[in-house]
Amino acid sequence: MRRIPAGQRGASLLEVLISTAVFAVVLGMAVPNLRAMSAPWALSGAANQLVADLQVARQRAIARNARYRITFTAPRSYVLEVETSPNTFVADTAVQKLPAAATLGTVNPGNPVFDTRGMLTATVTLSVTVPYAGTRTVTINVLGKTTVS
Repeated sequence: MRRIPAGQRGASLLEVLISTAVFAVVLGMAVPNLRAMSAPWALSGAANQLVADLQVARQRAIARNARYRITFTAPRSYVLEVETSPNTFVADTAVQKLPAAATLGTVNPGNPVFDTRGMLTATVTLSVTVPYAGTRTVTINVLGKTTVS
């Protein structure tokens, strides 16, 4: 039987348990901070997703010579709709969802409806909020230009 010198032995059970406990405490302090660190990325991603889908609706209205609107159905979802007969809209895409942390605020004055020239009847503003990151406002002017502030 070969003897192992005292300086080359493995860790004791107590040392392993203490190091595991210290690691768990450090991890417990770090996880909430990770969510706060990723919040600005979620906010800009949600705002960019809205801008892109608003531009898709505008481009489809022009290309297909039909009115399109985006209907916000829940705090985190919306659907792109096309007009099939006067004031009758049907879904043109599946329900779109924002990132998990993002929620939609008020849509003022209402859901944007793009005419066949890609224009709106009034400027529409909507807000996107992500905890720990704040709120961004997406504005669509009457010409269909979309800005984020």
